[in-house]
Amino acid sequence: MSQRCMIALCRESSKVLCYCCNQNLCLEHLSNHKNSNSLIDQVKLLNEEMKRFDIEKFIEHDRRRLTKWRDECFKKISRYYERKCDELEEFYQRKFHEEQKQIDSIQRKLIYLNQYQNTIEDEDFHQFPTIISNTKQKIHNIEQNGIPIHIRSLSIDENFITIGELKFQEFNLNDLSLPYQTLNISKTSTYGITNNEQYLLIDQNSNITLIDRNLRMIEQFTWKHGIIRDMCWSFALRSFLLITEMNKAYLLNEINHSIDCIEPMINQLWISCTCSNSLLYLVSLNNAIVEFSLLPTFISNRRWDQPDTCKKHETIKDISSSDDLLALIVTSEKTQMIHLILRSLATFDEIFSIRLDIIIHPSYHLPMRCCLLKNDQWLVCDANTSRLFHIGKNGKIKGTFKYDQQPFNLVVFDDSKILAIRTENTINFHHLF
Repeated sequence: MSQRCMIALCRESSKVLCYCCNQNLCLEHLSNHKNSNSLIDQVKLLNEEMKRFDIEKFIEHDRRRLTKWRDECFKKISRYYERKCDELEEFYQRKFHEEQKQIDSIQRKLIYLNQYQNTIEDEDFHQFPTIISNTKQKIHNIEQNGIPIHIRSLSIDENFITIGELKFQEFNLNDLSLPYQTLNISKTSTYGITNNEQYLLIDQNSNITLIDRNLRMIEQFTWKHGIIRDMCWSFALRSFLLITEMNKAYLLNEINHSIDCIEPMINQLWISCTCSNSLLYLVSLNNAIVEFSLLPTFISNRRWDQPDTCKKHETIKDISSSDDLLALIVTSEKTQMIHLILRSLATFDEIFSIRLDIIIHPSYHLPMRCCLLKNDQWLVCDANTSRLFHIGKNGKIKGTFKYDQQPFNLVVFDDSKILAIRTENTINFHHLF
């Protein structure tokens, strides 16, 4: 006589004896029993895997990331401190030079009056005692109190570092806001603009201008080194890098604002540039891409030529980068298509290539530029069709936008909160979030 299934409330006859648990089971519960045993085995394996998990190893790895952030912040504070020390010294020198100049002027006049006039009737003479008294008082005040220095405590935003999953506020190109501010600028042939954490650098023909995020002009430099083809920011060097039509490259130092020619890069036909960490990437006129190490000296590391960079009938129009990715805008004379190609900086392997909805026309000669958004997304502008393209990290187009002016160049700054679009005679500033 067959036995009943061992599962409670089951009235079916047993068909199989499970040798693992020595239970008689019907066919229905045998299947469930197998699944249950399989899940138990998986849990056991997962438990073993958890026991082997070296949590200290991962803590140490991420602690090094925090340490790197701290060290970089210390460097920023140190650079800021050194810059203010230079300003302090310059202020004192200028102040004492002005007072000394006035004292010397009085002294010369007094000597002249004393030597060449029998009676002193000069109008300035009666003002000399007051001027001398005021100068003595100024010097006395500086000796007693120094000069006014207003110092605010450094506040730390708790959101500088977020432990755990970070939810990104999604950018939607279709909801691009109207410009909250517009800066009028002079027209140039290359429409150069780039940025670092604090400033925008703008090419204005015979001048290059540095402005802050509040659109206040920090410095304006006379530029005598030829038309600027492109420019980018190097965090490693704390300098802006500019390449010119005269086949030269220059560094503009953020701190002392010196402009120096980079000797190892002279006489190269560079057309576009971008920096990633301590590396510089340049595109030449023949569509080669050259990688340079920036520290401790400029050294050429790697070089890629056609067809590794692009096909024989294609042309690289722009280059941009993140910490580990390289983005190229490539046009094809053969297919009359335009693509955004993303490559790995480590291997130069192609990650994706996406066609933009633009058909090249013989009259299309205006710039096409791209820049990095948050979370490895990209924004492309095409001045020929006055359109913007938003490309996601998966290589899919997330949105397009018809701009009301021709967008010649664009950058994102202030922690990816602000988009600056350069048109023919303006720079328009848009809030992204």
